[in-house]
Amino acid sequence: MDEAKRTALSWLLDNAPEMNRMSDQLFKWAEPGLREYRSSKLLADYLESHGFEVTRCVSGMPTAFASEWGSGGPVVGFFAEYDATPGHSQRPVPYDEPDVPYGPGFTDAHNMLGVASVMAALAVKHASEEQGLPIRIRLLGTPAEKLCVGKPYMARDGLFDGMDCLLAWHPGGPTTVLGEEWPRAYKSALYSFRVEAASEGQSGAVGYPGALDAAFLMYGNVNTMKEHMPALMRRGGSVSEFMMTGGQCTVANPEFSQLVYAWRNSNLADQEAVGAVLDRCARGAALVADCTVEPRVLTAVRTGLPNTALKDLVWRNLEEVGAPAYTEEDKEFARAIQRTLGVKPMDEPLYTEIVPPEEAYGEFHPADDVNEFTWHCPTARLYVSKALAPAPGVSYPRWASSALCGVGVTHRMGMCAAQVLSASALELIQTPKAVKEAKAEFLERKRRHDEPPLLPRDLKPPTELRWPEWVSRPGDQWWIPPP
Repeated sequence: MDEAKRTALSWLLDNAPEMNRMSDQLFKWAEPGLREYRSSKLLADYLESHGFEVTRCVSGMPTAFASEWGSGGPVVGFFAEYDATPGHSQRPVPYDEPDVPYGPGFTDAHNMLGVASVMAALAVKHASEEQGLPIRIRLLGTPAEKLCVGKPYMARDGLFDGMDCLLAWHPGGPTTVLGEEWPRAYKSALYSFRVEAASEGQSGAVGYPGALDAAFLMYGNVNTMKEHMPALMRRGGSVSEFMMTGGQCTVANPEFSQLVYAWRNSNLADQEAVGAVLDRCARGAALVADCTVEPRVLTAVRTGLPNTALKDLVWRNLEEVGAPAYTEEDKEFARAIQRTLGVKPMDEPLYTEIVPPEEAYGEFHPADDVNEFTWHCPTARLYVSKALAPAPGVSYPRWASSALCGVGVTHRMGMCAAQVLSASALELIQTPKAVKEAKAEFLERKRRHDEPPLLPRDLKPPTELRWPEWVSRPGDQWWIPPP
């Protein structure tokens, strides 16, 4: 390991308490997508205090930001996610106990994802100053990954353009670097049903269909059609839904309702085929319930564009850094979870295997908004696991993964990720040939497989919709009342 890498890794170890503190703070705040007000501010403020120039509220999203430091040399990019997931609230204890019933929380440690990226960027800044290395570092704060909203709008607006390389990472899955098979395409749309007065004395009368009926009918239509959509059945495609509003009418039939549908596919042709069926289901429901329906695209994401040159470089650095260095305290917390679940505690209760990219195929194929910017700059995607070790016949519950997000297991995972990212960035700075190869491969793949951008220039991010959020802050009142 060269001196620049050693300098960066030493800085990270010295600043580990600060990294862990910020991760734990985001875990406590647990702010969901497009509502990560304090979480994004914490990271933006921290970067600003360390010399980065920060622009806030970019791409029409209050919780998105862009930051940059340095001059000359290659432009190396990072990004930060920090959104929580509604319904995943959990205290950092080895048993099932939500912090706030039905409230938001983390399963895949977005509370550490953004923090580790920020710390990696600062470690690279420190090492480049110490070693006199020219570089421009750009880190983007990208909200609402779970909704696949942040990055597509920011990519459309050019915030990823001009990066020579981007080093992405995500918790979970096996510890590896993503190879040739990137996450699937994703699209979501809002269907708004409205009752309009068909004739005097009918609309709103008892027994007259309402907008909520239309929403129910669409839900039934889509579920009926799932097995008849080859585009959905291929390679694990899926459709999910969320009721934004049912009208909230207490006496008469609701005159307004909204359903959000999200679907995932392995290619854009299948994505459009599923969308056409959803639109048809919506029109049929509106016809039967005598409503109007207004579809609105919320977001759309292409399949990802791999980059072998960058993947190989990050893999070398992952092998050099190694798996997360879990402590005995981390292991004992994991064993306590196993005892709670009736699993015999293991000597090594945490998954520490590093899986080569070619052997990780089939392990995970999520839909993710990271795909979109891979068409704007060469990208590598690191995964670092924080999972419990597999136990025969046991499927660990969601709360177990959530609990790990708030304790030392996630701290060690984040340190591993920050070390690999910073070491990879410094290797790129010192190896112009590696940057040139990654960019050449990017341009060739794009030439052979170019997919057009999916978001119209005039489409605004859906920040004004009634997404689940805290009623008051700090997160002391969730929008769903406690049982």
